[in-house]
This record gives sequence, structure tokens and C-alpha cells, in this order.
Amino acid sequence: MEIVSKLKQLIGDQKVSDHPTTLESVSKDESALEPVIPAALVKAERKEEISQVIAFAFEHQIPVTPRGAGSALEGSTIPSSGGIVLDVSAMNRILEFWPEDLQVRVEPGIIYDQLNEFLKRESLFFPPAPGGSSDVATIGGMVSTNASGIYSVKYGGTKDFVLQLEIIDGTGKSHNFGSRAVKSSSGYNLVDLVAGSEGTLGVITEVTLRLLGIPEGTRKIAFQFATEDQAAQAVSEMMRYGLDLAAVEFLDRYVIQALNQMNNYGLDEVPCLFLEIHGPEPVLNSNAEATSEIAQEMGGQPLVLSSGQNPWEIRHHVTNAIKLRQPGYTIIRNDVAFPISRLPEIVQYCHQLSEESGLLIHAFGHVGMGLIHALILARREDIAEWQKGLEVNRRIINKAVELQGAISGEHGIGLGHKQAFSRQAGQSVEIMRQLKRVFDPKGILNPGKIFDL
Repeated sequence: MEIVSKLKQLIGDQKVSDHPTTLESVSKDESALEPVIPAALVKAERKEEISQVIAFAFEHQIPVTPRGAGSALEGSTIPSSGGIVLDVSAMNRILEFWPEDLQVRVEPGIIYDQLNEFLKRESLFFPPAPGGSSDVATIGGMVSTNASGIYSVKYGGTKDFVLQLEIIDGTGKSHNFGSRAVKSSSGYNLVDLVAGSEGTLGVITEVTLRLLGIPEGTRKIAFQFATEDQAAQAVSEMMRYGLDLAAVEFLDRYVIQALNQMNNYGLDEVPCLFLEIHGPEPVLNSNAEATSEIAQEMGGQPLVLSSGQNPWEIRHHVTNAIKLRQPGYTIIRNDVAFPISRLPEIVQYCHQLSEESGLLIHAFGHVGMGLIHALILARREDIAEWQKGLEVNRRIINKAVELQGAISGEHGIGLGHKQAFSRQAGQSVEIMRQLKRVFDPKGILNPGKIFDL
């Protein structure tokens, strides 16, 4: 059977391609994993087309990989060989807006920044900022991985804002889950089941989101510490005292080295905390004063840039600084989560592995909710070094699990962490397999992601 000609007959010539350059462009995502060339790309514009394509794939047992911006970091949008990539990025409309209810219904392809640009006219916003990818990340992709970002310590992750989902299951049938009620105790929570399932249970066609009012004011401050232990103690104390912090970001000394190398900031190469507070002026003042007192009690000092810039400006350049630190090297990444008190142990373990392996490891992340990105630099063309980097990554992930943490705090499992997933999930993987068979009887939706059937 010739897949492409059949798909063109089904939804039209202009929406289906098998051009080699086009297929190569959707064969990978932002992970360091190897690309896989699919058989066809379908650019859907309506949910009816998605249903038709999946029904066709179900009949002929053809793998289907949903795709938005392709900015996934663990291979969740890398396709299957011989399969179909179902691109929903053109489905980017705002379908309904209820500002009085602080809610909006959108298609999956709308980009995070574009949505918030629309919402701000009513002084509303969708909070789970996906870090440096907010200008490309789609709402459908954020829901599929339960994405989060720097503000999740205050507002939570994407799943906390999803009220309703419309999906197409693995047979081509449409389902609506949830309601516009902000709180419900009505049966199983299927919205939360689908959110974070990485396209393995259904293709998202509509999302209804809960929104919040834009904060009256913001305050950004930063501190440097002599040791990671001091920084971690400061974080624990701030969270224990219930300070209303919107963001609590940590950069280790190696990240600061990379920033200095990139832009000659002249920073002391020691661990740093970056804090952001949201609210009216009295809240900003009281929380800023309290955080400063705690930081100083733990040995912290205000972080000041010689240029006079707000120190937070450098936080946005972290990933680029690491990428540029060693030209010709590729990033191997993770996003482990753990109890906050374990921060020093995790960071010290990363430093230990760096010394043992000779590879540069940079640790930073949203420590207010116990999440670290450990980025390892290795040369892909040096097979021994690349394998060493992958082994170091596995050891960091295993360490997080040993500390009663999680393999992934926000990027998802995808292909990148699949081999380690059973260690964390144990026997519950079999329950997940059973659930997948209910939604996707033939296993065609994003097969091989999270776990093997």
C-alpha cells in the first residue's frame, strides 16, 4: 500500500508530503537522540482531518506521531520508521474566550507567547511559562508533557490549568473530558490522565484553560553563596516559612563559569539563587525583606552585575552559554526531580561525576519545587566519550530515583528516559499499558514512548 497517495485522497494533496527534505525536518526534536525518517507528513487544519487520518492508520496499523513545534527535549516527537507525523501546528485558533470566567478554549497549535499576548488585553495570563521555548512551545505540546517552568513553584504546572480536553483516540473516535467547572468531584479525572501522556493516549484537538490575573507588580532579586549547601538551606527555609515566591532558580558554579565565558560578566564563580515575587507593593516589600534576611542568615550576599543590569537578565542566557562553552560538543540533558532538602546531594553528585568522567556538567533549575537540569557536554562523534556521557546521565537519573525523586519533572519520558522509567514506576507500568490499550487498541499512537507495549 502506498501511504502517501491514500492520505492525499483522504484529506487533499496540499496537506500531505513525502518530500525528503520535509520528512527530514520532522525526523527529530530538540533532544540529542537520533532522528527517524517517517513515511509521510500530514499537516492537519481541522479535527475532522485528524480523525480521518487516525482511522486510516488504525485500519492499516500505521504508527502516528503527533507534533506541534517539535521543541520536545526527550524524543517524544521523534517519529516511528514507516509512520505518519501528524502536525497540528496550523490548528492555532482561539475558539472561545470567557474573560469573566478567566477561561479560554484553544486549538493545540497556538503558541504560548501568542496566547498570552492575546490574554493580556484583559489583564489575564496562562502562567506555566516553558522557559526559553515560550516563543515556540504550543499549548498542545505543553499539555502532552505537563510542561512547567520558572513560575511553577507558585502557580503549578500545565495540568493545574487544564479544565477540558477534546482528543481523538487510537481508533479515530473523538472524546470530550472534563468541564468548565473549576472544581469537580465527578468520577475519574480523565483530563489529568491524558495531560502528561505524551500523545500515547490520544491526539489533542481542543483545550479549555483556566487563567489568572496578571500580577499587580513583580520584584526580581538574586543572591550568591559560597556553597551549594548554603543555597539549598536558604531555599528550604524560604519554602518552610511560606514565603510567596513566584520563582526560585538555582545556578551552580559551572553555569556561572559558562556565563562569564560567554559574556564576560565578571561574576564570582559560586552558586547563585534567583528569586521572583509577584503581587501588590506591600507583598513585594515584605517578601523581599524576608528572603534577604534568610539568604544572609545562610551566608548569602546580594548578586550585583557590574553593568547595573538586573541579575535576572543572565538567567535567560544559561542554556545558550552552556551550548557555546565547548564548540563541537552536544548537550545530553535530564530534568530530575527530588525532595528540596536533597539539592546539595544531587549537585555534589553531579560535580563528583564531572571529576570522575572528565566531562563538564552544569546544574541549574527550578529548585523551589525540587527540580534540576543537569546538562552534560560530550562529543557525539567520539563514540567512547558519547557513551560515557550517556552513562553519566543514567547515573544522575538513578540517583534521583534513589532519593525518592522522579526521572523527569517537566520534559517527560519520551524515548530518552524510557529505559529508566520502570525503575521509578515499577509494577504500575503494566497498569499504564492496560490504560493505553483502552485508548489505543492497536498501539499506533506515538508507539515506543514512555514504555514499550
